[in-house]
Amino acid sequence: MTFSRFILLSSIIVSGTCLHCKASTPDDADEYEVWDIISTTSGQPAFPAENLETCHADETPFTIMGAPKVDAATMHRFVSAYNADFPMEIAQAYHSLGLKYGIRGDVALCQAIVETGWFRFADGTAVTPDQHNYCGLGVTSRGMKGSAFECVEDGVRAQLQHLYAYACREPLPEGEQLIDPRFSLVQRGVAPTWMDLSGRWAANDHYGMQIRRLYERLLQMASEQASK
Repeated sequence: MTFSRFILLSSIIVSGTCLHCKASTPDDADEYEVWDIISTTSGQPAFPAENLETCHADETPFTIMGAPKVDAATMHRFVSAYNADFPMEIAQAYHSLGLKYGIRGDVALCQAIVETGWFRFADGTAVTPDQHNYCGLGVTSRGMKGSAFECVEDGVRAQLQHLYAYACREPLPEGEQLIDPRFSLVQRGVAPTWMDLSGRWAANDHYGMQIRRLYERLLQMASEQASK
């Protein structure tokens, strides 16, 4: 493969074992196919191979709701370092819609990186770029195409709405139309932190920590830029 080996998120933890996700309800059998974020096109490690448990985020708890700490331009540069074709439009959507929903759009971008392999959608991922599906919505079994959305903004909006369902019990922000097809399947407010998504959004006890690791690297890039 020219980018990185494609594996199920569950196989990072349990080799050879296919686990079923609980992305919506305990009885749901969603199975998201995601990337191993440790590898890159060059074959060099994208991140240090330290133990996941040794990572530390900028705050505790690592909440889904909140304001971003990184601007859209830095988010774009972060992904572009591993995918030169990454559109600025996507980074802008995560930032602006994240503000509208009160969700940390910079962290939601990191979740999408885990789900899409740096937005490359290559080597057998269930969804394709034209679906604007950045988080595996509707991929309820291997081989299924999942949900499709008309544009970048709608794809990001659907992901944020799904996160909103997990993180709080409030109605959608005024003027926002529900487009997440699985919103009603979520037990509202059951997962207020990114760590709470582990075993729910993905069948992996370290799913939240993987998002957290990526976010730390994004913060590191932002800090290095600010110090120049």
